[in-house]
Amino acid sequence: MGAYICTLSEWDWETTRNKGIYGNRFYKEGTTRVLGDTQQLSIIRDLISMRNGDLLFFHIRREQSIHGVYQVREEPFFDEDSVWADKTEKFPYRFLFQPHTDYQYLCQNDANIEVHALYELIDKGKIKSLVTLEREINIEGRSVKRILMDDAKEMIGLLHRDFRWRFKNRLTSFAPYNPTDTITSLKDKIYKVGNNENAIKAVILYGLARNDNEFLNLKLPTNYDFANEFFIAQTTRKSVDILCLGESFHHIMEVKTDRCDEYTLTQALYYRDLLRQRKWVGVRDKILISLIGKRFTNDIVRSCRLLNRPFGFIQLIEYIPTNLGKWASIRDVTPSY
Repeated sequence: MGAYICTLSEWDWETTRNKGIYGNRFYKEGTTRVLGDTQQLSIIRDLISMRNGDLLFFHIRREQSIHGVYQVREEPFFDEDSVWADKTEKFPYRFLFQPHTDYQYLCQNDANIEVHALYELIDKGKIKSLVTLEREINIEGRSVKRILMDDAKEMIGLLHRDFRWRFKNRLTSFAPYNPTDTITSLKDKIYKVGNNENAIKAVILYGLARNDNEFLNLKLPTNYDFANEFFIAQTTRKSVDILCLGESFHHIMEVKTDRCDEYTLTQALYYRDLLRQRKWVGVRDKILISLIGKRFTNDIVRSCRLLNRPFGFIQLIEYIPTNLGKWASIRDVTPSY
């Protein structure tokens, strides 16, 4: 099971909550210009690991409030049927949700907490997978963020501790939206695998969410949790592409569209050192690194062989685009030593 926090505007929240449908945009905000490939694929990447039953929280941007707890009832899909009042933007990258069966009393009263309460836990290091919910110039603007289940539990605790009721003593209606037969699975919307980094990330995240290690060929912790674009340290904006966490065993994945070289390895080793500084990482915890790309330089193969001789903590994972760039095959090409 996973958990997500989704950002939206105040004026969309009523429709979104009452109909149980969330959508991500297709056009650049305030225009009729279609988002570029990187932006569209980043939306797919962030949604693709979502499964039925996953936990959901909603961040209302202008109010600076967080609402919950909901759960996914239909995995992400693409659909252009009109739902919201906006006549231009259909918000076609969608998923369906409902009040969580264990927390209906929170959802019925639109219970929410102020964002600063969450930031207090982030500052204390109790929230691992978030640094901020704000848009930053040098960081990709993301409307949907996968968070760790431990962080979701902290947020549920906050809601029970000091939530505010937006509508006191008033039950809100829930009239679930059901799409037509025109929907397309988000998996079938992946494109440009081999030409765009977010595309291959989406493929990998799809496999991680389904525990499909026969496809991924990765060494993964037992009962792992994971997050993408994970801030590796609280005080820096450095992020790893994908981080899997387990009990005393963690896995850093760095993804490149084409070639992995010595710089890729140096970067990943730096991220490993930053991860070791986090208070929740044990001194004896094992940290594995996977470098994922279409090809590898001779230098990185040589370095991998040398470093793995005493430690065995680096994997080289090759992906090969298939189905005209809509999918990939993945294999372990780590050199023996």
